[in-house]
Amino acid sequence: MSKRLLLSVLFLGLKWLNAQTSFIPLNHDSEHFLNRLEVKTGRLSNEFHSGIKPWSRQAVAAYIQAISSEEYYSLNKFDRKNIDFIRNDNWEYISNDSSDSRPILKYIFRKKNDFLHYSDDDFDIHASPILYLDYGQNSAYGNWESKNVFNNTRGVEIRGRINKKIGFYTMMTDNITAAQNYQTAYFQGAGAFPYESFIKIKNDDSTQMQMNYFQALGYITFKPVKSLQLTFGHDKNFIGHGERSLILSDFSAPYLQARLDLKLGRFQYQNIYGQMTNRQVEIVQYSQETNKPKYMALHHLNANITSKLNVGIFESVMFGNRKIGFDLNYLNPVIFYRFIEGYLGSSDNAIVGLDFKWKVFKTASLYGQFVLDEFNKEEFKKDKWWARKYAWQLGAKYYDAFSIPQLDLQVEYNRVRPYTYSHFSTYSNYVNYNLPVAHPLGANFTETLAKVQYQPSQKWSIRLTGNFAFKGVDTDSTNHGGDIQKINNVNRPGNYGIKHRQGFSNRIQFFEARLSYMPWHNIYADAVYRIRKDSFVKEGTENIFTLGIRWNFPYRSYMF
Repeated sequence: MSKRLLLSVLFLGLKWLNAQTSFIPLNHDSEHFLNRLEVKTGRLSNEFHSGIKPWSRQAVAAYIQAISSEEYYSLNKFDRKNIDFIRNDNWEYISNDSSDSRPILKYIFRKKNDFLHYSDDDFDIHASPILYLDYGQNSAYGNWESKNVFNNTRGVEIRGRINKKIGFYTMMTDNITAAQNYQTAYFQGAGAFPYESFIKIKNDDSTQMQMNYFQALGYITFKPVKSLQLTFGHDKNFIGHGERSLILSDFSAPYLQARLDLKLGRFQYQNIYGQMTNRQVEIVQYSQETNKPKYMALHHLNANITSKLNVGIFESVMFGNRKIGFDLNYLNPVIFYRFIEGYLGSSDNAIVGLDFKWKVFKTASLYGQFVLDEFNKEEFKKDKWWARKYAWQLGAKYYDAFSIPQLDLQVEYNRVRPYTYSHFSTYSNYVNYNLPVAHPLGANFTETLAKVQYQPSQKWSIRLTGNFAFKGVDTDSTNHGGDIQKINNVNRPGNYGIKHRQGFSNRIQFFEARLSYMPWHNIYADAVYRIRKDSFVKEGTENIFTLGIRWNFPYRSYMF
């Protein structure tokens, strides 16, 4: 797609811009607090839809301010404190802001969540440091010896507004990491490190896996009309209400995207036009060649059917390897991509599906997703047809479990058939920078996971997370459908007789316990213990213990 045309489309109508916002970083503690509030107050938010992330700061602030005094005082003291946390984190959008703190040297920490900020009628800017330091011990795992592991992340986060019309956000960090052994094994198999793009390995030694890499996110936002927000830049997305997403997750690297979010009452309609990276095509080193681009278009219609039921439907398509770049036909925000495929005579990789969230009891909700990657009415009836490609998720959340305040439980089941997300071209599989765009395990697996969260006080929290997965793995040159990077019409065992979890049966067990203490807003001290078992690896039981501190850096569990 012509960059000049894209910029023309994005900036069309700038003089009619309305007030805009930036977004809450993915995996921020606010996510859990807000999901609790939706269930505890008895109504789903119309200001933001919790299954479409990242969430707008302005929309979250509007939701918090819309909580009635009756709803507010029906909550326990911890929930009310968590509301204060969210108000402090988004104070510039709160009409009766009370987030002032005792400043240092008159200018530092005048607001609890901002290291520095400046605001007048024309300009608003917030700047805060990012710090993530941890250190620990990793036991031996398979062919990898025991070793010390650590993270050393330093950076800055800046967000703001210009004339209250154009918003901007940038996050930059420099990172030095000694990866844990199972993460190293994943890198050696996939050719990429989870969540990241380019990394530099010290001495090219991928067994010790000490890495240096740069992280960056950045985008601008604006509203040409009151109900439509446009975002352009490098970011990630997450669609769904669970721990995992079978539609679009944040597991792969950040990517360039243009995002349109239309909000009309109970309805939210999102379009994402993304340029991703095909690392499976080799390039000549020390030349002017660059990584090959691939493209994704996705639209997702989401509605609060009632105050307790939210339903969304989506369609996406992955394509590439065209002289024109992004095909302009896919820019149409209100058309079925299958029609475009037929119109073009192309064989791009389109998938469809739905997601839902349902508040079933006073303190509990159900959620789920269904993804359909291929459909042929006659062949689909045959249970063992190779292209019977689909995935589904079902989960439940139980807040204040067994009448214990702040004890929250979650259980989730994910099932993905063989060859789902894969295609006959590396330009059209659901892979970005050699990492799955949806679930970390790719395809041909079942997974059950559980999560326990307990907040005994405002500053302390305990989180226990575990999963148990069965995955069919290739044992020779045969493609059994679990590795979605592989071309799905090469070395397949046949067109029929395909079984779920076929191939070598790999059992993966993961458990993590995390104790966190928050001495100050967005500063956390963490003690983390992990144990991971992998039946595919000889002596594949791994124990990891780390101590760390985070400042303005959301926690990431690396559960895969």
